[in-house]
Amino acid sequence: MVEKDTFSLAHPIEQALAYARKGYPVLPLYPGEKRPHPRLVPHGLKEASRDPKALEAWWAHEPLAGVGLLAPPEVLVLDVDEAGAWEALRGRYPALEAAPRQRTPKGGVHLFLGLPGGVGGLSATVRRIPGVDLRGLGRAYVVAAPTRLADGRTYRWEVPLVEASRLPLVPPALLAELLPPPPPPREARTREVGGTSPRRLRALLEAYCARVAATPEGARHNTLIRYARAAGGLIPHGLNPHEAEEALVGAGLEAGLPEREAREAVRWGLEVGVRVPLHLEEDLTRRSNALRTLLKKPSPPFWTGKTFWSGGAPKAPKGFGAEWGFGAGGCSKNFADEKGGSEGLGVLEHESEGNRSGGDKTPPLRFPKPKLGRW
Repeated sequence: MVEKDTFSLAHPIEQALAYARKGYPVLPLYPGEKRPHPRLVPHGLKEASRDPKALEAWWAHEPLAGVGLLAPPEVLVLDVDEAGAWEALRGRYPALEAAPRQRTPKGGVHLFLGLPGGVGGLSATVRRIPGVDLRGLGRAYVVAAPTRLADGRTYRWEVPLVEASRLPLVPPALLAELLPPPPPPREARTREVGGTSPRRLRALLEAYCARVAATPEGARHNTLIRYARAAGGLIPHGLNPHEAEEALVGAGLEAGLPEREAREAVRWGLEVGVRVPLHLEEDLTRRSNALRTLLKKPSPPFWTGKTFWSGGAPKAPKGFGAEWGFGAGGCSKNFADEKGGSEGLGVLEHESEGNRSGGDKTPPLRFPKPKLGRW
């Protein structure tokens, strides 16, 4: 039986006090607008209150102030800004019809739902369902009846608001849609498992189950839904749905959930997750093989700085280095075009033996301590 709506007909102060008695903090809004009254509550929703004296003082100062409603952390408000989005949402989740609901001036609705204990990760800034924003949660207020906007439009309750403890819980499948998918556990990111092979998929599923089984009381239901959704994202990659369901239900039972609750949560999560395949990282095995192949290719000899500057570098084969402008006898240039140009790792210095003895021999090389700089 639907309660009679007395809120939409009340004066703002009467409505504000009624909300406060039901456990909802309120704040005054600037007349005709949706923003908090800058003089009465300069810090915005941080000053929302259920104190009757504070409320009476606010509305005594500004009788025409609108009413802002800050739902507590255990209450989720779905702000559906389009009538079409609301019709689609309640078509998929008929249970939403019984939830407290107010109609907005644009034809949308504010839907009030309770959250299971331990639910976290919901964001009021991320839209996961088209046309649906998240409010409440103790973090975001909504404009409430009998607020009147400057153009005369108003808010009205179609299903009156009740205390937070009496709100219907958000349907598990809907909650799975609203929650972000969990990141793949670190235990699954190993070099032995790669690609979308059955071995890797089983490793991911086992890691999800381990997380679920280790979840403490108060967060078990929510955690099971989240990891069931993640496992559903593996089904398009080849994970067996029946295997996933049984493994996750077993993990839920190990965590202490009743079988019926665990199975329903898992099925809802898998159903939602299969529509959003997970993006799997590149096969680490292939990258490791590519690196091994690269290391097998021949490369020019290299030496440590200690052996090079002490003269202990091995002799290069005949013809080695010709393509870079130096031969087996030594370097003729060192990345700098000339001695006075850009400094390289070391500056070439040589002394012509021919200049000393009058001969015409290939000059030996003398390497000073390197001058570090850009190449």
